[in-house]
Amino acid sequence: MNMKKSMAALAALSMLQLQAGGWSDAKDIANGKSLFANNCATCHGPEGIGPQSPALKKKRTDGKYQPPALNGTAHTWHHAPDLLRNIIAKGGKSYGKGYDGWMPEYDKTLTQKQRDDILKYVHALWPEKIRKRYDERFGIETSPSSGFVWK
Repeated sequence: MNMKKSMAALAALSMLQLQAGGWSDAKDIANGKSLFANNCATCHGPEGIGPQSPALKKKRTDGKYQPPALNGTAHTWHHAPDLLRNIIAKGGKSYGKGYDGWMPEYDKTLTQKQRDDILKYVHALWPEKIRKRYDERFGIETSPSSGFVWK
């Protein structure tokens, strides 16, 4: 990771920590980052950047979609927390009828807390404007009195 990206990620993490009201959320995000690196980055790319080659952004030869970017440049932030939780827990097939994703299930290998920490990390990757829009849309609380709460 280059210095500019490192500084931006640190700034985003610090801002989210301040918005979230405490170190416990910073620890959750750091834990989520580690879990993401070990469970998600192989497909979604480091820091959720997704496939970078234009050829990788198209359907695969078997008709399945490539893993999306999770850093705010794709559609992940359009989905409610419960749907994102369900996709992580039950895999891509849980997304809905007609969806032919191939994401594996993590409900037997990661706890709900670990899956939520991954979501907190992904949320921290998004640009501030997208985070605020998402939080307002889905009622995510990031105040000093409530901390960071995925409803």
